[in-house]
Order: sequence, then C-alpha cells, then structure tokens
Amino acid sequence: MPAAYLAGLDSSANLEALESRLAAPPDRFSFTVAEVDGALVAFSILGAPRHDSSAAGLELWALNVLPAFWRQGLGRSLIRQAKAAAKQLQVDRLELWCIEGNASAQAAYESCGFVRTGQQRTSSLLTGYALHEALYAIAL
Repeated sequence: MPAAYLAGLDSSANLEALESRLAAPPDRFSFTVAEVDGALVAFSILGAPRHDSSAAGLELWALNVLPAFWRQGLGRSLIRQAKAAAKQLQVDRLELWCIEGNASAQAAYESCGFVRTGQQRTSSLLTGYALHEALYAIAL
C-alpha cells in the first residue's frame, strides 16, 4: 500500500458501516479475527469473488496482521481457517489478489500452497491509488 494512504488511515473510521455489514453478512461470507492477550491483532474476510471468475470458488478479500505480529503464524492460521470455511461451503477453489511488490505476502501465500495464476489487474477503488495486483489461487 502507498505510504501516504497508510499514514492517513483511521482505525475508528467506517466502524458503523462495518458493524452494519457484519450484522447482515451476504451469503458465503466469513469474518475471522485473531487475538493476542485480548487484543485484536489480525483479521481475514472471505466471500464470493468480486471479479469475473470461471471457477466455483471463494475469494479471500482481506488478510491483515499488525506488523508487530508478523511471522508468528497468525496469517497462516487465518488462511487455514479460510480454507476450512471454503471446504465446508463445498467450493473447489480459493482465490486472492496480492499487491505486486509485496514480497512478504507473496511468499506467505505461496508457502500456504497458493499459486500465481497469471491474471493481473490495476485498481484504485479501495485506496484511491492505482494498485497493481496479481491473482493467486489454490484448489481445495
């Protein structure tokens, strides 16, 4: 993510919208959190693909871990839980978009079995900045 975008983030912004979304989630949706000593330190969001997808699968919309908790297995645990949720929903594929140049995330996803598909996109919808992303997928 661009540094200017990250510097401008406000953790309390959009809480009402998020709360309302979580109170009435769409079909095939999962929001999972990881806590350490009672503090929320990571989360993942799983849902229907937000792009044209020929596969009957789900998309890992988000996987975020506070930097102080990187490389402690939290992301890997959230990915395992996303895979389990997808299998329970009887889908055959899990996909995610990863920002180009995010070597740590790319390595983490690949170590969990995700493979880069070759599909790419550029989007500024989330941040207002053009983000170049690559699609990763894993068969379940």
